[in-house]
Amino acid sequence: MSEVTIGFVGDVLIHRDNPIEVFEEVRGIIKAPQIVFANLEGAYTDYPDPPLGTPAAVAPPAHNLDAFAKAGFSVMSMANNHILDGGPKAMLETRARLRSQGVVTCGAGANLREAREPAVVEVNDLRVAFLAYASMFPVGYDAREASPGIAPLRAYNLYREISPGAYRPGTMPFVTTVPDEGDQEKLIADIKGAKESSDIVVASFHWGDYLRPFHITDHEKRTARLCIDHGVDAVIGHHHHALRGMEWYRGKPILYGLGHFVFDLRLNLSEEAKRRFAELAPEDAAYAAGPRAGWPLLPLHEDTRMTIFAWIRAGRDGVSTMGFLPCRMTPDGLVHPLRLGTPESDGVVSYIERCNASQRLRSRLTADNSIELAGYPTLRVAEL
Repeated sequence: MSEVTIGFVGDVLIHRDNPIEVFEEVRGIIKAPQIVFANLEGAYTDYPDPPLGTPAAVAPPAHNLDAFAKAGFSVMSMANNHILDGGPKAMLETRARLRSQGVVTCGAGANLREAREPAVVEVNDLRVAFLAYASMFPVGYDAREASPGIAPLRAYNLYREISPGAYRPGTMPFVTTVPDEGDQEKLIADIKGAKESSDIVVASFHWGDYLRPFHITDHEKRTARLCIDHGVDAVIGHHHHALRGMEWYRGKPILYGLGHFVFDLRLNLSEEAKRRFAELAPEDAAYAAGPRAGWPLLPLHEDTRMTIFAWIRAGRDGVSTMGFLPCRMTPDGLVHPLRLGTPESDGVVSYIERCNASQRLRSRLTADNSIELAGYPTLRVAEL
């Protein structure tokens, strides 16, 4: 029976003179699976034209984009909160440049129809379809019938008092979400179409609260399970920067948040912005983007320096196994694979276990029956 190995990483953002160097230590890892997916966090252009009101445009120079095809990435989601920071023309030029290099894309287009189209890769006589949507993005970044943008999967916040029988001014409410019915209907229709024309369907989402570690929102859980209920074989999440947990649902894997794999976030903060960041309460500043001593390319919480290269094995009968290789970023912005059993690797594994335990996700990590990637043993995520 034919199977394919698909590799996954979270957000990728490169902004440097020699972009391919960020993958120097993981080039063999990336090339090991037959298909490799990432979320492209931003458009690449030498002529950015950011929308009015964009606070910090993420739009690296165009030459940085060429590193992804050279490194071995084959599929990229463009459905995220920064892909239009350089303007719609830059987004479409980025998509065209990737496709000219053999990298297929999903989640963004010249109109809503294009943004909803799956990216399809054929390997080992298997057709693998990738769908991509964003739940976290600025108003106006969503594609319309006749205007460019991303494929949206929106939800709306509903705030309720934790103790409705008491007055509690200033205390945090309990937040639940209500899905956008139109977006949800389109998602279900897209899954149905992809399932009819492909053997394996992967759905990816830019979602979640990056200011709270470990936390998975009801929107994420509801959407992931909705996808699987309608035929998706694997659900992949990103946007949180720090890693999130993993579980099996009805025999299908959900990886709620893969963090970021490389992330050259060059903040150009004014002195006033730096002052405001310094004045934030510690709990508010912890996971926000702001100056971090010794980390000029990753001005985020230390948790975000841990990452993973995830993988699944899948065929016409669905996904048989999933797992990951622990990785870590260094102050120069490079990503490094980690040998299992080393202190750094154990730190990543412990973090994933804490993610799972804190959100009551039914999975366990094991080295049994796992695979190697370019000589690096990986862990398998088993169903409880």
